[in-house]
Amino acid sequence: MGKGTAQQRFFDFLILKQKQVKTFNKAEVIKATDWKPDTFKTYFGKGQITQFVIKVADDKYEAINTLDITFVEFKKRLSQSKHYQELGHKCKSNLAKALLKKSRDNMMLALELYNRPSLENKLDGFVMLFSTSWEQLLKAMLIERDGEESIYRTATKKGIRETISLRVSLDKLLKANDKVRKNIETIADWRDKAVHLLMPELQGLASRIFQSGVLNYSAKFEEFTDTPLFHSQHSGMLSLVGDFKLPPASVLKTFYGSAANEILELAANVEKEIADSNDIEFAIPINVSLVYAKDGKTIIANASGKTDDLQNLKNALIINKTVNPEDSHPLTQANAIKEIKKELFDKFDTNKLSRCLVSRDKNTGKPTFNSNCFQACLHKLKWKDGNNEYHFYQSIANKHIFSPELVSEIVKRTSQNENFIKEAKTSLNKNNRI
Repeated sequence: MGKGTAQQRFFDFLILKQKQVKTFNKAEVIKATDWKPDTFKTYFGKGQITQFVIKVADDKYEAINTLDITFVEFKKRLSQSKHYQELGHKCKSNLAKALLKKSRDNMMLALELYNRPSLENKLDGFVMLFSTSWEQLLKAMLIERDGEESIYRTATKKGIRETISLRVSLDKLLKANDKVRKNIETIADWRDKAVHLLMPELQGLASRIFQSGVLNYSAKFEEFTDTPLFHSQHSGMLSLVGDFKLPPASVLKTFYGSAANEILELAANVEKEIADSNDIEFAIPINVSLVYAKDGKTIIANASGKTDDLQNLKNALIINKTVNPEDSHPLTQANAIKEIKKELFDKFDTNKLSRCLVSRDKNTGKPTFNSNCFQACLHKLKWKDGNNEYHFYQSIANKHIFSPELVSEIVKRTSQNENFIKEAKTSLNKNNRI
């Protein structure tokens, strides 16, 4: 956008039109600003001026948001808009824009609530916010396609205008066999018919359906608005539970009385639906990792929820049998250190170990491998940055556990590179000083 006088003239023009409460056309803007004929079309089409100009009809616009700001603030907002598109900049209807903003806020609230560690039962709030968010997004889409009247029912005898329901909105936009629709309807059914049964014990199963719902929403939101739901630094994912096991019926009956039978029946029905559907748009497979998976430098899949990425994830799924982390990672830190020391001292003589190991036993003066060495290795190899074949973090117990493969790998690296432990400790000490 042109600097200086062109911006000032544009600002003055918008202030005048807003004060007069008058509409204007593209030719009037071009005349007032000396822009080229395609300049206004480009700026408006890219959403760079939609925070100040709204379209009310073909080649008819209104000025907004200019009376309470200075020219300096106006320039600042225009400058920022070059790198940030206003949500709903493609929408002709202000109501559709407002619904989009409410929809995004409600989905963000649903995610924040679900991921809050202090809440034991997150399910009730999530299903309500999730359903409301989808309803608002679908209504915004209907307004843009069919007009604002399309989201209203016939007025009652008292003249009260009610909007259509979530399910009617789905009927208008998604086919009956659509898996995205099935996911929404399942969660909406929980909200309407079974919210009293959504106990914490169902979280492991429900989270799989919730996560697919969030991915579906994110993809549909970006497709419609040309704006990503999540910024690049935000994952936007739920805290998925890796292994779903209901407590025995006797335990549930102790907690919930006769309602335990209904809870078990609900769980069984949902589990069957997931198995029958076998589709990521309905429920996430039990052990899908929603992160970048890399083979060398090649990105295999990305589950950020963007339109293209959701398809990539579906194409890239590799389903393996679920493994209990305590079976694959049975070692505590103390046990892992003990196994590493045993293997080192069984395989190598003292001269070799003196060159490989930096630390010395306080009593004997002999080379040793201690907890500081262990932490240095973890830091250097970045194994504690996430769950992997060497390390697993149990969030509920706040406990790190390790695999036998870690023992073998540390022994291997220590013996093959005699400076490995020294380099690892140097790296860890440098990091601690930062």
